[in-house]
Amino acid sequence: MRPGGLGICFVAALLLPGAGAATPCPAYLQFLEPHCAAWQADILPATLPPARGNRFADRQDAAVLGMKIFYDNRFSRPGAGVSCASCHDPEHAFAETKPRSNTLREVARNAPDLIDAAWYQGAHFWDGKVDTLWSAPLFTFEQPDEMDSSRLHVVRVLGEIYKDRYEKIFGPLPDVTRLPEARKPGAAAFDALSDADKQAVNQAYADAGKALEAYIRKLAAGRAPFDDFMAGSETSLSPAAQRGMAAFAKYNCQSCHSGPTFTDEKFHQLNLASVPGHAPDPGREAGARFAQSWAFGSSGVFADPPGPEQAATDGEGFRTPSLRNVALTGPWGHDGSLETLDQAIDAHVQTQPLPSAQDKADIVEFLHALTGRPPQRPWNYWPGG
Repeated sequence: MRPGGLGICFVAALLLPGAGAATPCPAYLQFLEPHCAAWQADILPATLPPARGNRFADRQDAAVLGMKIFYDNRFSRPGAGVSCASCHDPEHAFAETKPRSNTLREVARNAPDLIDAAWYQGAHFWDGKVDTLWSAPLFTFEQPDEMDSSRLHVVRVLGEIYKDRYEKIFGPLPDVTRLPEARKPGAAAFDALSDADKQAVNQAYADAGKALEAYIRKLAAGRAPFDDFMAGSETSLSPAAQRGMAAFAKYNCQSCHSGPTFTDEKFHQLNLASVPGHAPDPGREAGARFAQSWAFGSSGVFADPPGPEQAATDGEGFRTPSLRNVALTGPWGHDGSLETLDQAIDAHVQTQPLPSAQDKADIVEFLHALTGRPPQRPWNYWPGG
């Protein structure tokens, strides 16, 4: 169980029509009373929620372009050899295999897994610094410790390698060959560009993110044994997993982890020790500060269409991750410091009685039952695989 939390039925109310209506509890689910209706509202919907600010999100050709960008290390700083797949391993449920991302230099956080990313309705990253899935990679491209690229370099690569694909989806690419090489905001050469050039570069840069979101939406896992069980397949969960559901409720895990995604998408502080060699991580405080000046949000000019501004999420610490597919995505925690699901459970009960060994084993069994059906080919593996 990775750090975080969810108020009961919060996400269910957002994603499921009529989620608030009580459903009679069948005999085989009587052990879940008096919360049977809440558990039934946790069934994963059959379709993803709409993308925010990305009208290309469900286009097949955009997903194909996004897949190519995802695996292409030419979008990082020339010679760096880093791609999105460097931290989001397709053989590891598109999650980080190391405790903390370490491409050009080690950072203080574990890269969030992508297999659940399309389900989030609020913010992305551990600190919630962006509120659209398409803008998350736009932040990562330009981070010196991660890909050390720039928006101008990304647009150049699009033009040199993927121009035809891009223009069939988004329209004409700007001619950036006349502009300074590899620059981003804050660099004098970029800041000196005309407003029209900045707008053109930023729009094409946003489009790259929208193609990536179209691909990431293809990575969302489907329903799990838990969903089958709740929908009527009485043999889909082992007795241990059923006991784990009861223990999950007994220790109030649902106060933070409920609804179809098993997350409240809020921010909570587990008080984990700081990573050696790194300054204390400010978490949500830094994310909220960053969001104030981020140009690629859901209400900004690069969203299509721009929506209402996302309400700020209160809290401190780090965003509650989904428990869907959690058994596949270790190590856990925002800093990757939790090596086993047992350790992750222990980290969540610092202020509560520690579960018995049997309860803990049963909760782990239940968490394994949240592993969903894998993404469909060809999206779920390396290109050409």
